[in-house]
Amino acid sequence: MDDIDKKLVVLLQENGKLTMKELSAELGLSITPIYERLKRLERKGVITGYHASVNPKKAGFGFEVFSSVTLESHKADYLREFEVEISKFPEVMECYHLAGSFDFLLKVLVNNMDGYADFVNKKLAKLDNIRLVQSMMVLKKVKQTDVLPLVDKISA
Repeated sequence: MDDIDKKLVVLLQENGKLTMKELSAELGLSITPIYERLKRLERKGVITGYHASVNPKKAGFGFEVFSSVTLESHKADYLREFEVEISKFPEVMECYHLAGSFDFLLKVLVNNMDGYADFVNKKLAKLDNIRLVQSMMVLKKVKQTDVLPLVDKISA
């Protein structure tokens, strides 16, 4: 990726609804090269998709929890089975397999504490091979971004 590609990606990360005309004006190139760069970045997998950014609280998901999960066994089949099963739960927004004091870290979004209790008791606790689940409720989100720091400042 050259500097123009990076600027293009940053612009789209900040506002995925920018038109080719607007991107052209921001980057000082005509529409055709912008379009070709965009398609190349998509083909290469740099840009993986477009989506609306939704405020979880406004959508009824005001309770965010990080759950650390420790498994009984670390055999490959058990790890794979956990990953497959946890991926089926819509409440799990993110799941990371980690090295350290626990095996997996889940980011869970639900409507309230009762919703989280239901998730733990009716879904998570029913999975095989779980030894320990520890929950950390989010009090305040200080920073969240999906914008990669590709360039410090976009110059016109």
